[in-house]
Amino acid sequence: MTRRVEDAAAAGQGRCAMGAARATCAACATSKRGRWCGAALVAAAGLAAAPVGTGGLVGLVGVAVLAGCAPAAAPAAAPRAQASVAALPAASAAPGPVGGASPVDEGGLDEDAARLTDGEIARVLARVAKARGLPVRRDVRSRVLARGQILERVRAHVEREIPEGVLDHQREVLAALELIPADYDFTAGMYRLLEGRIAGFYEPEDATMYLVDDLTEAEAEETLAHELVHALQDQSFSLGRLLDFKLGDSDRLAATHALVEGEAMSAMFDVLVGSAFQVDESMLRKLVAMSTALSSVGDTPLVLQESLGAPYTDGFAFVQALRRDGGWASVDAVWRALPETTEQLLHPEKLAAREPAVAVAVPTAAALGPGFRVVFDDVMGEQALRIAFAAYAHRDAAIGAAAGWGGDRFAVVRRDDPEDPSRKEFALAWRLRFDSAGDAAEAGKVIERRFGKACRRRPELGPIAWTARGSDVAIVAGPYARRGGSGGGEVSAAGTCAGAGKWLAEVMKGGVGGQAAGTARAGTAAGREK
Repeated sequence: MTRRVEDAAAAGQGRCAMGAARATCAACATSKRGRWCGAALVAAAGLAAAPVGTGGLVGLVGVAVLAGCAPAAAPAAAPRAQASVAALPAASAAPGPVGGASPVDEGGLDEDAARLTDGEIARVLARVAKARGLPVRRDVRSRVLARGQILERVRAHVEREIPEGVLDHQREVLAALELIPADYDFTAGMYRLLEGRIAGFYEPEDATMYLVDDLTEAEAEETLAHELVHALQDQSFSLGRLLDFKLGDSDRLAATHALVEGEAMSAMFDVLVGSAFQVDESMLRKLVAMSTALSSVGDTPLVLQESLGAPYTDGFAFVQALRRDGGWASVDAVWRALPETTEQLLHPEKLAAREPAVAVAVPTAAALGPGFRVVFDDVMGEQALRIAFAAYAHRDAAIGAAAGWGGDRFAVVRRDDPEDPSRKEFALAWRLRFDSAGDAAEAGKVIERRFGKACRRRPELGPIAWTARGSDVAIVAGPYARRGGSGGGEVSAAGTCAGAGKWLAEVMKGGVGGQAAGTARAGTAAGREK
């Protein structure tokens, strides 16, 4: 389901006079009415959907915030319409009603203020349907909630839909790769990021838009266009089914999520400025980065911010490429045969060829000794790999190094302490296959830039070592001990470089399917190992 979370200023009409956003907004003022300036995206991620997702980096975090050129205080005007939906790290559907209570009853909001009029929704829905070329199959209802109530629904949804321990294990992926601080409370950090910016969501289960109660009419009319695209998508393509969270399937989920959000962005711009082709894709990415710098929570790691925006920027570029090739009919065709990987999303020619991922076996950990077992595994995918590499090198270098991705699989392993239930040892193994030895060498340069050539023992996170052979790359990190609850806890090294070297050799011996090193992948079915 589409769980997109928007900033209250998401559709603000180009607040270009505010601080550092002025110069960036000025560049987009030449667009029709300058209105697309307000649609900059703020992001954060998951290494699986991202493994950092919503499965990879994008997958592990999977939360997206749509923001204006610069943040604005929440308006005090009466609520009129909603912003947008966001995907939580491993959640693929918006939260449903908690305890069966209606949102109006929970908040005590006036019934007249708690919904848009049928006429208002029908008017905008007709414009959106005409722009997108999808039929209106049923009415779309709306409800208004206080900001805190919406956040509680999101929390309830995550607790209900995401298996216990998944978010904690995703945190270990990010920490082991130095993408978040070792003691960062990943789950709490994501909710802090959302708390001040969430504006609502569309719930496919009951075909209703749940809205935050602090949007102005101007903001509401523009953001409503985006949200109603999601409603039309749901009516034609059943979003809830397509975006359900599945363990180990984050890269595919990230690709679908990007299609969902990219299409909503493209159709929204058609409605707001006459044509999405008036929107410069590179400028949109810059606005996303600017908005992120101006409005994110102070301690939010960059990789999480980037993962939030990726479904919107990458998805928009993908949909625009499809439309340039064959209009909305090309987009409709993709809904009938969805991309299987974010590689196919980032490279439409690979989607056309149906180039599959190379199957990579789940890394093992016998070399670490008794007690260690795999507790979480997933596929990072090219989109998440790009986001991770961007934390180690310049964005252009990261994009180039990730472009040779052929397949991957990572595993979080854990050993419990029988004498101290609060203490657990974690480690990460990540095996990647690239399209050629040259591609693997390019990725190795980015990894070496961050971690060096030889094994490095870190005071908190233990050893980290990597190697490349032919078109294969492997990384091992840890073990390290974490003592404490679901927050960051106390972290200390628990492994040696000698042990890391033995484990690295074991990981490199693991199975990799598909084509031999350096050969082009064919377009026939080579499924990823689950």
